Amino acid sequence: MKKDDKKMNNKNKKDIKEISSSSQFTAVVLAAGKGKRMNSKLPKVLHLLLGKPLVSHVLDKLLLSNRYIKQIIVVVGYKGELIEEAIKKDFVGKRAAAKIKIDFVYQKKMLGTANAVETAVKKIRHENVLVMCGDAPLIVSKTLISFISFYLRKKLVGCVLSACLNVKNSLGSIVRDNKGKVQAIREKIELDEDKVRGNFVFDEVNSGVYCFKKDVLFDYLPKIKINRKKKEYFLTDIIEILYKEKKNFLDSYLLEDSEEILGINTKKDLRIAEKVIRYRVIDNLIDSGVEVVNPENTYIQEDVLIGKNTTIYPFTFIEKGVIIGKNCSLGPFIRLRKGTVIGDNTQAGNFLEINRSKIGKDVRIKHFGYLGDSFVGDGVNIGAGTVIANYDGKQKHKTYIGKNAFIGSDTVIVAPAKIGEKAITGAGSVVTKDVKPKTVVVGVPAKIFKKKGKL
Repeated sequence: MKKDDKKMNNKNKKDIKEISSSSQFTAVVLAAGKGKRMNSKLPKVLHLLLGKPLVSHVLDKLLLSNRYIKQIIVVVGYKGELIEEAIKKDFVGKRAAAKIKIDFVYQKKMLGTANAVETAVKKIRHENVLVMCGDAPLIVSKTLISFISFYLRKKLVGCVLSACLNVKNSLGSIVRDNKGKVQAIREKIELDEDKVRGNFVFDEVNSGVYCFKKDVLFDYLPKIKINRKKKEYFLTDIIEILYKEKKNFLDSYLLEDSEEILGINTKKDLRIAEKVIRYRVIDNLIDSGVEVVNPENTYIQEDVLIGKNTTIYPFTFIEKGVIIGKNCSLGPFIRLRKGTVIGDNTQAGNFLEINRSKIGKDVRIKHFGYLGDSFVGDGVNIGAGTVIANYDGKQKHKTYIGKNAFIGSDTVIVAPAKIGEKAITGAGSVVTKDVKPKTVVVGVPAKIFKKKGKL
């Protein structure tokens, strides 16, 4: 290779590196508010939405956007230590997989959104900043990536994600000048003044999601003045300040699905958002080949894996982290709790709860019962009313049931008893000791009746 070619290649590599660096973002998540309208002592962002804190939904979408997002800063305030603890616990493995660091800063006084962003300034490492709220869980990663791409492609210094709403709402409205350029964000009570001035006000509203050049954000944050009525500094004011000096580099990105910008301010909002996410989860499962008989009465959390041709009957509750194989039949009236794994071709349902258990292939658990902290081998039949007593009042114990065992109706297995392969328990047995393979036990407590081979 010629020297000139080497120089050119090195230059290209340098350019690629520079382009990559200029496209990297720090995401600042605002999660400091108490959320008075939630009428709860729990910080608003820790309220559960389909089994996961509100802020975790937002962080999940940022981790999925790691093409651009390289650092996350969470601004906490009210009971911030609880929020930090919950996030660290939930994202210990996810952060490593996405190669994103999550930092925390504390807003000591609740002085508004601009002040919240300002508390994060010293920790921001990348050239671009994405700001979003920790109580807006419905936004999807595809939207964030499209929004960021638009901002980079247009070479903007600031951009706001907006949507059109034709229903009553409390979101700030986008105000445009007579050329259609974004001029300001106004609260509803201020809009009449804008109309009098001849400005254009539509149904376009602010989502609370922004992109900024880091240097521009740093320069203009101090120019935001305190709101005299609320005694806070509002980040929305930066849009009007930027318009006056850099209007050719300021824009909005209009979102087609306005549902994504729904924020959570009350417990009623929480229920509305839960319905949206629940249907998204179920729709994705249906698209992947899962049969959901009645979506309206089926409750499946995110991060659940279900194989093709599995049928889910009504009133089934499946918690996050559950893994289910293909060609299974689940429900009606079944609860599968976190840590449960179910193998292919297994049938389970009708008033049954399974918790932290691994169920093999071709297993039948078709009627009411409880299985906790258990391992059930392939081909096992578990009769109606079977209960695994896994808790002794102090500790949870594990139970092992070998392949092709037959557990009679109303059997109680007191953990940590082990049931051997092809063993049988008689109806109503209380098993307190290990049962050897191919052995039949009956009674209370269960005792050997005959070896299966001699029946």
